[in-house]
Amino acid sequence: MAAVGFVSPIFALFVLRDLSYPAYGTLSAVYSLVLVGGEIPTGYLGDRVGRRDTLVASKVAMAVSLLGFVVVDSFASYVVVYVGWGLGMALTSGTGGAWLYEILREGLGEDQFTTVRGKGNAIARWSAAVTTILGAVLYGIDPTYPFLAAGLLMLAGAGVIATLPRTAAFDGASDTATADDSGGQQGPSAREALTLLRERLLRPPLRSFVLFVALLFGVVGAGNGYIQPAAVAVAGDVSLDALPVVGSFAADVANAADGAGGEILGGRLELSAATGLGPLYASFAAVAAGISYYAGAIEARLGLRRTLVVVALVVASSFLVPLAVPLAAVATFYVSQSVQHLLRPMVQQHVNDRTGDAGRATVLSAVSMVFGVARTPFVVLAGFVAGARGPVVAFPALAVLLVAALVPLVVLGSPLPESRADERASDGVPQ
Repeated sequence: MAAVGFVSPIFALFVLRDLSYPAYGTLSAVYSLVLVGGEIPTGYLGDRVGRRDTLVASKVAMAVSLLGFVVVDSFASYVVVYVGWGLGMALTSGTGGAWLYEILREGLGEDQFTTVRGKGNAIARWSAAVTTILGAVLYGIDPTYPFLAAGLLMLAGAGVIATLPRTAAFDGASDTATADDSGGQQGPSAREALTLLRERLLRPPLRSFVLFVALLFGVVGAGNGYIQPAAVAVAGDVSLDALPVVGSFAADVANAADGAGGEILGGRLELSAATGLGPLYASFAAVAAGISYYAGAIEARLGLRRTLVVVALVVASSFLVPLAVPLAAVATFYVSQSVQHLLRPMVQQHVNDRTGDAGRATVLSAVSMVFGVARTPFVVLAGFVAGARGPVVAFPALAVLLVAALVPLVVLGSPLPESRADERASDGVPQ
């Protein structure tokens, strides 16, 4: 999302102006609990009240949260805005994919989901590359300005979404839909939703497929959390001219720590770190945008099965290399930042193809919940390794754990799908 780009390079710096590291970690845990716990209920809400209206509510919740950062002044107030952000993210995670899939089926065809979703995400990432740099500049003027800009842009996004069409299949835009009192088709009951989840996610072939992707996403998600400290560690061993962005950040961290008795959040450091991380994260966004843009073409050329195999091998190898060549961690950062932008459209296409209209958002939200839960053990492991051996070593440790988890799953669970047509036929889905 372009709006989030305003705050992505400076978010930690902003929060740590007021709170300690333990408090910051506690807030991250609060966000994770809200997001994971809210996935299925918010997906069910999207199935009951409509996709588009749920998406509007999501953007409003995130906008209110972002604007709340402008006035936070205590740990309790931070908890409130974190909860609001978690709810907003949960509201959109499954519903967005369900809305797009059904809209495409009414027009271009649902088989275009990966292509359209990938190109749409690419546009968002290219926009984020711009807002990331602007956010770093705004932070240098006033630390609250990036959040103000992000909140206003998110509200504008809510207004745009409110003008989009409802899906004829479920939200009442079609005369053929079975109408409820609001003019839309009635969604599944709570019991029906639970039955749907049990039938779709707890049985083959989606069960092992979702677990495979969850492990892969869990590793790269954990890795993303250690990019900044790993970049600092790598930059300390090379010429700063070779890594101008990361190197300047590392130098400022060291100078500030020496000059302030270990306190690394002095005013000069905040400005320098923000302006340095802006271009770095903008480059992440630009690379991810290019990869996401061609997600549909990559899937058409390789198929989902081979794409998953290739990506898993690339992640494992790129995460291992820094153990022998620390400077190679720079390439690892880009891999870690790009994987989900490539695979998420393909994964949502695959799950959508195997899910009926009623309960679609619930199923997609449940899948997102599994992804969130799977990330937890990888984050814990990376934290222990980073504390004992340094942040760069966390990446090889994550690679070893990934291989140890995926190999038995591949051997015993058959998580890799065949072609889309064969998969749908085997599940009795009409083509």
